[in-house]
Amino acid sequence: MAKVALNIGCGDLHKKSDEDFKWVNLDWVEPADVVADVRDGLPYEENHVDYAEADNLLEHLDNEEFMFVLNDWHRVIKPDGKLWFKVPDALHWMDGAFGDPTHKRFFVPRSFLYFDVDSPTGKNYGQPYGFKPWKIHKLETDNKFFTCIMSPVK
Repeated sequence: MAKVALNIGCGDLHKKSDEDFKWVNLDWVEPADVVADVRDGLPYEENHVDYAEADNLLEHLDNEEFMFVLNDWHRVIKPDGKLWFKVPDALHWMDGAFGDPTHKRFFVPRSFLYFDVDSPTGKNYGQPYGFKPWKIHKLETDNKFFTCIMSPVK
């Protein structure tokens, strides 16, 4: 049976379902499979999603929206599920991160520690600030973008 996968903030880049994943292309405007604004929460029950992707979306959220969205994704992604996302690397590609006037938040390596359950920063600051705990499996940069794969810790 195919796993439920979300392509969050898909724009015109729709993913097609296959034997592994039943893709749902979600965005706040047409032509998405599901039209929803992530800032209002995803229209799914707890632990419904196996895999989610958000490519160049999170940098467009302010701090409060960012925390709400990550916590909402924590709610809908299964404990053994994964979230993959890509954001500009503000440390190495300042023009890409800060040059776009629609970017509201910026990411450096330390940014990810706030929601990593294995990080002292996550335990001492992120979770007390309200971030739900995540397990970071992989964090990479190509000096333009960070890509991160993580799972909710429930």
